[in-house]
Amino acid sequence: MNDSTTTANRDEPRNREVWRVLDANANRAAEGLRTLEDYARLVTEDTATARRVKQLRHLLAEVLAPLPRSELLLARATHADAGIRLSTHQEEQRGELAQVVPAACQRVSQSLRVLEEFSKYHSAALGQAFKQLRYETYDVLAETELRLVTGRQLTPDQRLYLLVDCSQAIEHFQQQLRQLAAAGVDLFQLRDKAADGGQLMRYARAGVAALSETAARLIVNDRLDIALAAGAAGVHLGQDDLGLSDARRLAAGRLWIGISTHDLDQAVAAQDGGADYIGCGPTFPSQTKQFTSFAGTHFLQQAAAAIEIPLFAIGGITLDNIDQVLQAGCGRAAVTAAITRAADPQAAARQLKYRLCQAPAAAPVS
Repeated sequence: MNDSTTTANRDEPRNREVWRVLDANANRAAEGLRTLEDYARLVTEDTATARRVKQLRHLLAEVLAPLPRSELLLARATHADAGIRLSTHQEEQRGELAQVVPAACQRVSQSLRVLEEFSKYHSAALGQAFKQLRYETYDVLAETELRLVTGRQLTPDQRLYLLVDCSQAIEHFQQQLRQLAAAGVDLFQLRDKAADGGQLMRYARAGVAALSETAARLIVNDRLDIALAAGAAGVHLGQDDLGLSDARRLAAGRLWIGISTHDLDQAVAAQDGGADYIGCGPTFPSQTKQFTSFAGTHFLQQAAAAIEIPLFAIGGITLDNIDQVLQAGCGRAAVTAAITRAADPQAAARQLKYRLCQAPAAAPVS
């Protein structure tokens, strides 16, 4: 075979068996991703994970685009596929619904490996593209399996978010968290810029322990290392903190990752980057933090219309202005002084939660 014939074979393969393999595995990978996406959307209602898997599905389609669809369809011969009649007992049964997830993850990763190997016959560049997609997919699949099987995602009912610090004795801190969780606070963020790492760790562990028998969860501000070590549910990052992609890689699906955003571009970037939720603000002047400018309720309106993952309004929110937040289309809020400086913190939490529950939660991503 001369060089010109070899090049032609690589550029436009006519080997029907190769096309059959590529077609079968392209379908298998796409079906696996769709299975994961629908599980996230419709079973666990995990919008963030559904978006990540959807992005992979579209990326797969882009990598497959150079392969002529007509060749793939012409090579399809299901009736002659010896594998149709080959199955195992494990394949035919799912003892638990969650077993769908690892099976789909394995189907995707195995199919991508086959696509990488056989696409090299078409071109080295296509083989390299599948290799890059395969490595990118491995991390997302690992994170997806951990999240979907262990249930690590925010739910539509988690609406009230309270920022707390280390100013109280640990025993009082734990008592406060339990009481406010009972009053309706869904998420607590441990945020104390003045505390050192050791103090933050002690309070984070105490907070996780205090909330262990409640439905509420603890999130740690800035410190992903402390969130992981303490067994917290998540970490919250600002625009100048550890990057979202690095945080996702280090957390490996074990933490929610929230991002502070101040305009629509930042909100969209956080969503596209795989954030689990975003904080949108500052909305109003705050009693606990000084701001030079305010995103206001206009930003909430923009974000509510464009963002599919959970978003929390933050900054100066009180019972007196919560209706403006709701009218902007935002049914979640993060507060501090509205509860901690109230004459009756538990009553304030109950009232805020009641008002927030008047707004419908966002629907899962379509």
